[in-house]
Amino acid sequence: MPSRVTHAPVAGADKLFTPDFSDYLVALHDALDGRARQLRDARAALLKSALDGTPVSHLPPSEATTGNWNVPPVPDDLTKPGIEISGPCSIPNMFINALNPGPEGERAAGDLDDDEDSGGHRLIDTVNAALNRLAAVNRELAFDDPARNRKYRLLDGELPFFMHRERGLHLDEPDVRIDNTPVNAAILGTALTLYYAGRAQAQRGQGIYFYLPKLERPEEARWYRDLFKLSQERLPGLRDATIRAIVLVESLPCVYYMEEMLHALGEYSAGLNAARWDLKASIFEYVMADPKQVWPDRFGVDIKTTQFIGDIFRRLVAICLKHRAVPIGGMATALPSNDPEVNRVAGEAIKADKKWEAEQYVEGWLNYHGAKGIDSLAGKPGIHPR
Repeated sequence: MPSRVTHAPVAGADKLFTPDFSDYLVALHDALDGRARQLRDARAALLKSALDGTPVSHLPPSEATTGNWNVPPVPDDLTKPGIEISGPCSIPNMFINALNPGPEGERAAGDLDDDEDSGGHRLIDTVNAALNRLAAVNRELAFDDPARNRKYRLLDGELPFFMHRERGLHLDEPDVRIDNTPVNAAILGTALTLYYAGRAQAQRGQGIYFYLPKLERPEEARWYRDLFKLSQERLPGLRDATIRAIVLVESLPCVYYMEEMLHALGEYSAGLNAARWDLKASIFEYVMADPKQVWPDRFGVDIKTTQFIGDIFRRLVAICLKHRAVPIGGMATALPSNDPEVNRVAGEAIKADKKWEAEQYVEGWLNYHGAKGIDSLAGKPGIHPR
């Protein structure tokens, strides 16, 4: 019987799209693709309602907002304050550099191995991301660049923990089809990561962690919960694995629904991440039809000096503290330069940004626990500068 899965003739794809993996992908597609399309329709309806004059607001009280519940114990990897570095894992030399120590000899605590915002959104990128992730977990990732006469290898020592980020459920991958229907990009990316790198991580006793991008409704978080649960049921190597997810708060609806999203993720819930640029873009999208909404240049809308943006971050911290989840700081977008002065200015900006985030966490802790809570800060979930 021919496979229901077809894919474009991309280099490396045949290594991944084995009969067993294809059966697993089909099972996820059959269970979740229809719901994903319904969730897209619900997103469109919510945006239309906002543009027609009904702004996004809080949902009615529910168990998620009034009940006494906590997320499962957060893995130690995610509770250690430290640096997370991010970049496209489809590009091997960049991935290797992210996993290796920097010029001062220190590795980042975590690596956001990305196949979303910094990825190319092509099948070749997703295939390379899957192959490179597996190779990195197995410490076999290597790359030779003859044009520059350079060899890239993983150095000895403990690697950063991996934070996988796949494309969102709002996207399809047209070069992979099931019954001639394009597969959902979130299903494809998550399936490849869990089947290959994820099972290799589980064999090594490592936690498998995901950032969930562009979520807008609690039902979407529940969709990811079911994706993880079905994967653990289908793949024996994952049944006892630790899988956790952190919601990227990068849409205006998510600002209002983040507590419900933590709850909807259930046993896979770990925390919330404070987004920056994508969140601003989403706010523009939802308010652009209102003539009363006038914004300055986006570079002037800084989290440290713009009250309502700062309030979003403080709300995130408060919700995480309430449910013993981990609040993750936003991404610092400065890039390395060959100019020492450029690096110095960028470093000072990043330092100020992360200092402000840490102060909000301390303020949130004290507000939540009272002034005596200051002695309890040590060892509690912290903000990961990025």
